[in-house]
Amino acid sequence: MYHEYTPERLEKKAIEILSAYRDGELLRKPMAMDVDHFAEFHFKATIDFANLSQDELTLGCTCFNAGILMVWDDERENEYPIDVERGYIFIDNHVLEYEVEGRVRFTIIHECSHWILHKRFYYQKPGCPIPKINCSVYHIENWTKRPPMTDEDIREWQANRLGAALIMPAPTVKMLMADKLKVQVDKLSAVCVSEQFIQEMADVYNVSKAAMTKRLRDLDLLLQ
Repeated sequence: MYHEYTPERLEKKAIEILSAYRDGELLRKPMAMDVDHFAEFHFKATIDFANLSQDELTLGCTCFNAGILMVWDDERENEYPIDVERGYIFIDNHVLEYEVEGRVRFTIIHECSHWILHKRFYYQKPGCPIPKINCSVYHIENWTKRPPMTDEDIREWQANRLGAALIMPAPTVKMLMADKLKVQVDKLSAVCVSEQFIQEMADVYNVSKAAMTKRLRDLDLLLQ
């Protein structure tokens, strides 16, 4: 269940959303998004933390309706139910243990993107479990298209692609790169840069180096 979204359409959607958020400030200057504020105040989502899986491979979960969600105890040995409302976004407690804070932030924006793109496809059917999307460690920050793709793969690609465009907006990424390379924005082209260069750009947006690397490739700014 998904709409067809081209990369260009997702980029346009991100610009539209960011233009309406905080008077478009994230489109005028390179900076880190306050993802908690974006989720909770702009989209009225509720962010919470829980043990989402026993194997620690589920990093995030978006609940599209109110109901019961099964989570794990502190030792991840026993499941128990919790009440959730529509719009709850859960991040697995294990994500907080990552050394890279950017992983937590990208997981939140990824789940926000599911809420933006996919909530209309999920509704409560009588006698069925609560409609939700569980996102695994293999999906977060990985949005390379490798056909054939399942419906789940496509939804995850869409959420990652929109999430990247929201947390690393194209206009300011180009602005930052042009400034670092001492060229005009309209003169930018794909170049080879150092790992340190990419890390410095990632630090501005408080994302991981891996996420920034993929984003620069999205925008045809980085030679393969």
